[in-house]
Parts: sequence; C-alpha cells; structure tokens
Amino acid sequence: MFTHSILMPNQLQAADGDVTVDLPVNPLSVILLHISPLNETSTIGNYRLLEALLGAITNIRVSHKGAAVIEGSGTDLAVLAMLWHRLPIWQSNAVETDDDRRSIVLPILFGRRAYVGEECFPETRKGELQLTMTFDIAATGFDGLRFSVETIELMDASPTTVQKVTTLAQTFAATGQNDIDLPIGNLLRGVLLFGTTGFAGATPAPTLGNLEFLVNNLQTHYSATDFEVGRAVVGLTGVPFPPDFRHIHSGTYTTTVAGDSLEPEIGASIDDNYMLMLFDTLWNDEHSVETAGASRIHVRSNAEAANAVRALPIERVNATVFQQ
Repeated sequence: MFTHSILMPNQLQAADGDVTVDLPVNPLSVILLHISPLNETSTIGNYRLLEALLGAITNIRVSHKGAAVIEGSGTDLAVLAMLWHRLPIWQSNAVETDDDRRSIVLPILFGRRAYVGEECFPETRKGELQLTMTFDIAATGFDGLRFSVETIELMDASPTTVQKVTTLAQTFAATGQNDIDLPIGNLLRGVLLFGTTGFAGATPAPTLGNLEFLVNNLQTHYSATDFEVGRAVVGLTGVPFPPDFRHIHSGTYTTTVAGDSLEPEIGASIDDNYMLMLFDTLWNDEHSVETAGASRIHVRSNAEAANAVRALPIERVNATVFQQ
C-alpha cells in the first residue's frame, strides 16, 4: 500500500538560501518537489519553459545520517528523471503571461521506478533522513517563488536496494585527454555527464568530445563514442526527443492571411549539454558494472573545450547499508 501526502504545504520562499526538512520515516519511494514561481515576462524575451525555472533550486540534497544519498541541481535531477527514469516533467499553466503563476513538479526517485517496494529507501528514525533545498528566488524569467514538497511512502515495503546519485564536479584544464574518476564499491547503472559546451554552431566543439569508460584502466562497455552520438543512445530505450518538448516554429507573420510556419527548431533543449552513459540498458542489471574490488573506475574524455563538467553516477546500494 502507498501513502501520498503533503510534507511541506505550498509556501512563499522569501530569500535565497537553504531549507531543510525531515523526511518521512516509512519506506520512501518518491519525493515530489513542486516549484511554483511567477512569470517575470514584462520583457517577453524573458519567457522560459522549463530549464531556467528549475534554476530556482540550485542544489537538492537528500542525506541519511549526514551522508548524501541524492545530490544535484534542480536541472541535473530533472534531466536524470527524463533520460534515466524516462519520466516527463509535468507542468501546469505553462504560459508566457507576465505574473501568471507557474507550476512544475520535479520527481526524485529512490529506485528505477516509482511505487516499487524492492527499490525504495527503507524505514528510518525521525531526523535520520533529511531533504535540503538551496533556493535562488529570482532570476531571468521568474520571481515570487513558492514551493511545496509531497512524498509517496510504501508502508509495507521491504526494499533490497536503494538508488544513490551524487554529483562530481571538475574543470578540464585543457583540451585533449581528461579523466573523471567515479566512486568504487557499488553496482554502477549509469553516469549522467554534463559539459559546459554542447554540440552547437558551424564547427561544434563539445566539452566532453569523445568518451570511453574504463575499469582498472581497461576499456569496457564504451570503447569510444562521440558526445553527440552517445547522447542518442537513450532513444533506444524509448526516451523521446526532445525530452522537455522545447521547440520553436519560425515564420513570417506580417499579413492577415493564414500560412504555415517553418518546420520546428529544437535549439537549447534542457538536455543539450548532457549525455547519459548507460549501462543498465534493460533495467535488470545484466550490463551494470560491479565496482567492488576495483582499483579505479573512470570516464575518459578527449575534450574539445576546456571548461566545467559534472558527473552523476547512478549507483545501486544494498538497503541494509542504511539500516545499521
């Protein structure tokens, strides 16, 4: 049986900074983080569909006894939801009207799917499991931020595994070979990679460039893939393009005669700087990577631009780790 409840009611966030709340003590499947700002579109060019509004939450951290279980920006975790969990981000009132109240729901899962008793966070004591949100209350396209938090508990669940996702950040000092070291000890289902520069322009030079994956300095799973090709692998699992539905239709609208717009352009969709290096392609861990006992696990990038990158490893952790 599941219980869907409101943990924090809809409220105004009046200042930048952190808000921390204790999460429920029963087995927890999903946190639903509701972001509800006003449009600030007095200049119509400020209208934003999704990505900039997710910037209202610069960091989200779920911690158990002080140690991070999930940590990432609102945008990173939204892309994780879309590319890894294969979930759309639902909105209400996605219109451009100035001062209209928007509504975006960001799902944060503790397993591959919601409502699955084997993959959720186990029962805890009060205060052991906490959610900390870091807010930026006003930026381009929005102000007047309100938020709420709802949760989905699985009252009778006895989970065997928990999903752990944290953020590793570094800056490539130069183009060419750069390594991103990943944590060792848990089963690795995938790595969400972000590069500051995506595939764009007349002569694209994406930060992440050509990528490979190594265990104990030996190539495995990904011997080589270009960033722009590796990005498309999630299409094999049914993820639509673009996952945030962002697109524009150009046209010349200077007469009263109806006419067709040009074909859609995608442009800066929320995923344009991301690639999911996917291992658990079948959601049965057949191709997941066992890292226990390894001396080194890393992604190697032949970078085409020297700037900031992030890696979010998606790990399967035995639930017993959190029950000690």
